[in-house]
Amino acid sequence: MKLKSILIDDEVHNQENLKRLLELHCPEVLVLATASSADEGMALIAEHQPDLVFLDIEMPKKNGFSMLEALPVVNFEVIFVTAYNKYVLKAIRSCALDYLMKPVVISELQQAVQNVLTVVEQKKENHKLKALVDNLKNNQGPKKIALPTADELFFVNVDDIIRCKGENNYTMFYMSDKRSILVSRTLKEWDELLSAYGFIRTHQSHLINKNHVKSYVKRDGGYILMEDGSTVSVSKHKKEQTLRELSS
Repeated sequence: MKLKSILIDDEVHNQENLKRLLELHCPEVLVLATASSADEGMALIAEHQPDLVFLDIEMPKKNGFSMLEALPVVNFEVIFVTAYNKYVLKAIRSCALDYLMKPVVISELQQAVQNVLTVVEQKKENHKLKALVDNLKNNQGPKKIALPTADELFFVNVDDIIRCKGENNYTMFYMSDKRSILVSRTLKEWDELLSAYGFIRTHQSHLINKNHVKSYVKRDGGYILMEDGSTVSVSKHKKEQTLRELSS
């Protein structure tokens, strides 16, 4: 898996150096963005929702610790990158958090990244288990399903799926929060899983959540208008069944 990451350091040359080291020696890290201040970093965290933040401690106006305190929730891992004194480092170490001293040593960088990778993968496994337990408790069917992409495993509420579109051996999920998630499984597999929970196969390439249907438009051969404004084709041999299921 790839660790989605953000680098926060007030010195641009430190950002560039760390980014270069990561590209050369830590292929499991994907750097999404860099920031030169705590406030800029907070905005990028909100935008990208990273798995990992490389965080400088000493920055003007607001240091790394103040930035973390200011965040409403910290749902990512942190590797501190610092030239701070030994007392602060002792405090970081006592909480089992990783830090790198400037200038960064490649072997220490690789080890810190591997530590984070282990933690993040364990979190995802825990999410899998929680989803299973929640679904077993729910007699009406799964509340959540796991969507495996090339780099991540997304856990989504079934009710938040608006529609699915088949693309050869892949399926694109369109979510109520405007996300699109491409999954490497066929639409047929998802049809078999979701048909019992209000999903209708309207076409060879389309599967819709009937709870997100706005209307059936009769003109132009007939098509479905979804709540998000998207339109979905209805094949001739699926038309009667689709209308029957929408009316039930």
